[in-house]
Amino acid sequence: MPARTSKKTANIIFERSRIDARAVLVDEQLNLRTLDELRRWAARRIPVRVIKSATGEDITRILLA
Repeated sequence: MPARTSKKTANIIFERSRIDARAVLVDEQLNLRTLDELRRWAARRIPVRVIKSATGEDITRILLA
């Protein structure tokens, strides 16, 4: 996957799977993202915001802690 170079905040949607115990993380272009990938972005200071789809709540700090 290409590295993000833009300073625009990447909005990621967090959706609980109804089939599996895992969650699905999807970016604005509907690409699946992993939690490890988001952690690497945060470490490189790429702005990212994770939104819980069911409530609209920003859960970035909780998820990346």
